[in-house]
Amino acid sequence: MARKKRKPPVGKRVKSRVATRKSARRVAKTRRLRKRRPRSLGSKVKGAYRTVVDTIKGTDQLRNKMELPATSETE
Repeated sequence: MARKKRKPPVGKRVKSRVATRKSARRVAKTRRLRKRRPRSLGSKVKGAYRTVVDTIKGTDQLRNKMELPATSETE
């Protein structure tokens, strides 16, 4: 049976990690990104509409959390 490999000292372990980071950066630079499908006008309008509706609903929920809906302002 083969003997287990002896662990290197801590200093060498750090150096090897730096070397792997550099090679990972090199790979990341050469890797090509996927092209995104262009969004149509309809999908852009739909996304904007959903954002506005979600914002209004979120604001309403926060208001209701701060002040219960049954209470009214007396001024």
